[in-house]
Amino acid sequence: VNKPSVVFIDEIDALATKRQGIFKESTDHLYNAATQERETTLNQLLIELDGFDTGKGVIFLAATNRKDLLDPALLRPGRFDRKIRIRPPSAKGRHDILKIHASKVKMSESVDLSSYAQNLPGWSGARLAQLVQEAALVAVRKQHNSILQSDMDDAVDRLTVGPKRVGIELGYQGQCRRATTEVGVALTSHLLRRYEHAIVECCDRISIVPRGQTLSQLVFHRLDDESYMFERRPQLLHRLQVLLGGRAAEEIIYGRDTSKASVDYLADASWLARKILTIWNLENPMVIHGEPPPWRKSVKFVGPRLDFEGSLYDDYNLIEPPLNFKMDDQVAQRTEELIRDMYRKTLSLLRRHHAALLKTIKVLLDHEEISGEEIEFILNKYPPQTPLYLLEEEYAVDLPFTKEQVHDLEYALKTQSNEEIV
Repeated sequence: VNKPSVVFIDEIDALATKRQGIFKESTDHLYNAATQERETTLNQLLIELDGFDTGKGVIFLAATNRKDLLDPALLRPGRFDRKIRIRPPSAKGRHDILKIHASKVKMSESVDLSSYAQNLPGWSGARLAQLVQEAALVAVRKQHNSILQSDMDDAVDRLTVGPKRVGIELGYQGQCRRATTEVGVALTSHLLRRYEHAIVECCDRISIVPRGQTLSQLVFHRLDDESYMFERRPQLLHRLQVLLGGRAAEEIIYGRDTSKASVDYLADASWLARKILTIWNLENPMVIHGEPPPWRKSVKFVGPRLDFEGSLYDDYNLIEPPLNFKMDDQVAQRTEELIRDMYRKTLSLLRRHHAALLKTIKVLLDHEEISGEEIEFILNKYPPQTPLYLLEEEYAVDLPFTKEQVHDLEYALKTQSNEEIV
């Protein structure tokens, strides 16, 4: 009657779930009257779609998040035969969405929305709207006239990690351990970018304020999407060094008295090293470990692997194990050698910047949060091989970090002669 028109059915999986095909006893709760009614409605819908003429000016559209639940008859040609997958927005799309929502609130001009768009991959439009809302609430609580950069950072932490934990306060030793681990990881990434031109993420900020289920947070600046699509071996090895930086910093500060503060980073390092050697075959000289197709296992569970255990055969989805029955042992040995080699390099890199490492830890313990710009400032003021006794000066902890003071700030080290002033 109202053609041309569009008929839109939202959440069609609630209506068009796969049919069970047989009527069971009424005592069976899995197949009750509601299920029969839904299947009858689905049958009627299929009949109506069969009689549709595409030239009548009426278009049927449907939306669902669970395409795997739909009845196969609904997706046959002549019915819902065009499938359009709506993916999360790209970095440019996220930036445009943030600008729309930011125009509805009083946002400070100092807030760089492009950095948030770059560093929040996979976020939908609704979640980005929630981010701006949360930042506005944080600004109101802190009695700010407009939303500042710190309010946006706090809102990101609240939505990703969780609110600040109440009732848990780390002692000085606990704070030192967490600060040492996080600073070691962040400093390694900055040093690799500075001296080896590594294509790795640089640190945005570090916080040792407990939030959610974590005791500290380290936020990185994300690279562009193409850098992750075609990662090269040197880039992956540099990232492996960054993950090992936490344990290396602990060893430099505490010697053999290391703790499990860096266990999460070490687990990621083990997983990355294993992937470099096996799945991606980036070992040099290259060793081919196996070819997944066409001998695949039947899929039993669809979802992420929640552990790093199991045989390598399971990783490859092979029905039968390959002829090399010692593959697991060889991979484990080569993984250990790779991690040991990268750890040795990281340890040497941080030892050359022992003074900068200690200084960054001291500043983080004093202020509980430190930015990547402040880490760069400390690295400039404490070059490699700086003697440790220079850290004992009176004003070392109170180095200012405001942008206006950075350029004309005198080197506040207590030295014995003018020649030693940098």
